[in-house]
Amino acid sequence: MPKKPTWLRYDPDEDISRHAAADDECCYEMEAKYGWTLKRIEKLQGDTLRADCVFEGKTEFPQPFHEQEDDDDA
Repeated sequence: MPKKPTWLRYDPDEDISRHAAADDECCYEMEAKYGWTLKRIEKLQGDTLRADCVFEGKTEFPQPFHEQEDDDDA
């Protein structure tokens, strides 16, 4: 099987998604705000983004209101 690209933040084999965050607390905030299930937090080496939040399943941030498709135009 080919190696997954490093930019791919969803792993279908493990059914997990990753989102980098400033700290651990941001992971808990994402879990509460978007209703995602936080599986674990992995430490990152960066100065700005120090936590990699690992969530169950495929998670995506919602589109901003002005970018959502308008059902009336269909």
